[in-house]
Amino acid sequence: MRIRNAWSIVPKPIRLCAIAILICAPLIGAFAGLIHGRTYMQARHSGRVGLIWLEHHHVTEVPAMSSLIGFVGALVASALFAAWLLGLGYVYADARRRAMPAVPWTLVAIFIPNLLGFLLYFVLRRPIASPCPQCGQAITAGQRFCAWCGYRAQAAPGGLTPAPGSST
Repeated sequence: MRIRNAWSIVPKPIRLCAIAILICAPLIGAFAGLIHGRTYMQARHSGRVGLIWLEHHHVTEVPAMSSLIGFVGALVASALFAAWLLGLGYVYADARRRAMPAVPWTLVAIFIPNLLGFLLYFVLRRPIASPCPQCGQAITAGQRFCAWCGYRAQAAPGGLTPAPGSST
């Protein structure tokens, strides 16, 4: 499956939330690093911090370096969190698309550690369901009858559609 197709399956609010996290978190990290660097500089000038290595370096570089470290750290953390959030959105939407219980599968993906919940979902997921021609409810390829209206699906054994004019 292409990335564009997977992106379109994820619900729009989840996509917007992931983008907002990816944009805002590095800016907050850079600001927090700048504040930390300035606080460190103030403590250094008041004599509360006595590191020897700072006497040989330019101490004006500390806020800029702290800001850069905060930006990069927050960028990495927000990218990982946004990817995890997009993965959860994909599991939710794909489970609904396949006529599976979406909330329990999303909870499995959330609470089973080390991404094993995602792996479990992808191993156990059903084929994509198609709508019933009579009532519009989802019917999987292996179903012979619609569970909602009783419509008899014209599917051959194995889920293949028979050729026109052949008997089943």
